[in-house]
Amino acid sequence: MQLAARTHDPDGDRVATSWWQYREEGTHPGAATLTTRSDGRATVAVPADAQPGETISIILQGTDDGEFPLTRYDRVVIRIV
Repeated sequence: MQLAARTHDPDGDRVATSWWQYREEGTHPGAATLTTRSDGRATVAVPADAQPGETISIILQGTDDGEFPLTRYDRVVIRIV
């Protein structure tokens, strides 16, 4: 599964992004393989043992490089079908 993010800072600061699995939030007990790129994209490989109805929660974290760095989080929930 491919994920992509577009970021913008109103002050014009650079925004660094990172993707990570929030395992405590999802219902699938295992780890998904997450491959990130520097352009804000990520690939998620759903584990082969994932069962229908389970969820995997992926977090996008964006932090600007301002004098007082601000961070915002967003979440993607993958539901196994």
